[in-house]
Amino acid sequence: MNSSLRYFSKNLNYFDDLKELKKNIKNMPSSKVIVYTYGAWDLVHPGHIRFLSRAKELGDFLIVGIISDKQIKEFKGIDRPIQSENDRLINIGSLRMVDAVIRQPIYDPSAQLNQISKIDILTKGDDWDYIPGEETIQSLGGKLIKLGYTDNFSTSAIVKKMSKQ
Repeated sequence: MNSSLRYFSKNLNYFDDLKELKKNIKNMPSSKVIVYTYGAWDLVHPGHIRFLSRAKELGDFLIVGIISDKQIKEFKGIDRPIQSENDRLINIGSLRMVDAVIRQPIYDPSAQLNQISKIDILTKGDDWDYIPGEETIQSLGGKLIKLGYTDNFSTSAIVKKMSKQ
């Protein structure tokens, strides 16, 4: 575990080892609903918090995948992310509604979904036309739920505003 993550580990729901997370889930009552979502979570804003709160309301245990710096740079440009992957793990993993935070090397969460295997719901914002992982969650017997996008909040808009100052 990285030293900055180790410092926060007491208050951080970070799982470096998906086998450990899978074991924790296996020990839960089978009636518990496991929800998975993922994203960049760069410059956390109220739109992110609202989305994560709504994702948590879909079930009993919320797992959040944090996309790697490399993938975000490829997807959003060389100046992104603003915060490092470890910083984003700490920020999201410290939130009360998040039960587990994990690294997700690429945008498609299929590897994580398959490795954890007991995921009931995959959720993303409805601002996406195609949701990577949709086929995988269905093959695992789960379902995809798109949550409404929160207007007036955007990390890209925040970055743009900051660059003008």
